[in-house]
Parts: sequence; C-alpha cells; structure tokens
Amino acid sequence: MAMSSLWWTAILLLALTVSMCYGVPTYQDFLRTHVDFPKTSFPNIAAYCNVMMVRRGINVHGRCKSLNTFVHTDPRNLNTLCINQPNRALRTTQQQLPVTDCKLIRSHPTCSYTGNQFNHRVRVGCWGGLPVHLDGTFP
Repeated sequence: MAMSSLWWTAILLLALTVSMCYGVPTYQDFLRTHVDFPKTSFPNIAAYCNVMMVRRGINVHGRCKSLNTFVHTDPRNLNTLCINQPNRALRTTQQQLPVTDCKLIRSHPTCSYTGNQFNHRVRVGCWGGLPVHLDGTFP
C-alpha cells in the first residue's frame, strides 16, 4: 500500500513538473519577450530590433521570429490589467502605450529586422493574475 502511494505521488509530481515546464508561458517570458522599459537606446530602429531580438533570446535554434512587439511602459501598467482576472482572460489597456514592432526582412544568413514605432493600446493574456501573452496592439 505504501509503495503504491509513493508511486502515485511520484507520477503526480512528474506531471506537475512537465506542465510547469511546457504548459503556460510565464510572466518572466512575457517580460523578456515583450517589455523594454525604459526603452533601450540605439542609433536607429533597425539596430534596435536587430540587437534586441538577439539580446532577449527571441530567435533560437536558427529560427527567426517573423514579428515581435516590444512595449515601452512600466510592467506594473500591464500587471494591473490582470489583477483578479481568470486564467486566459484577455485585457486591453485603455490608454495608448509606446510600442515597437520588429518585422523580419531577411532570415539568412542571420535574422535581420526593420522596425516601426507606434502609440497603441495593448491587449494581454492573463494567467495567475499576471500578463503572460501579448495578444496584439491596436490604434
């Protein structure tokens, strides 16, 4: 009986570990991939996008992400959207925020990007009371 309980406990712990590693994106991933505050300074928007995509580890295993958006606001402005929200809720800022879209223009031999800056409303996906997914930006 004790061996059976121990075995089921081990299976449950393994399942929880796998779900945490491969399931829901994390808040830390969201910050790394989409939040740059204060905005990092570069001589031009293309340099910004090219360096940030590498610096933040967005392109991995030789694959170039076709589009990535960086939001230039204090993360607390996005965190408040998810307070007391159910998991998978989508919430949009009421105010426009400064954002930079980095768009892939060439993938070989290295990923190369161009960028555009906007002031847009930002929609995030929530999990555990925090933003974990950038769902889009809107004028």
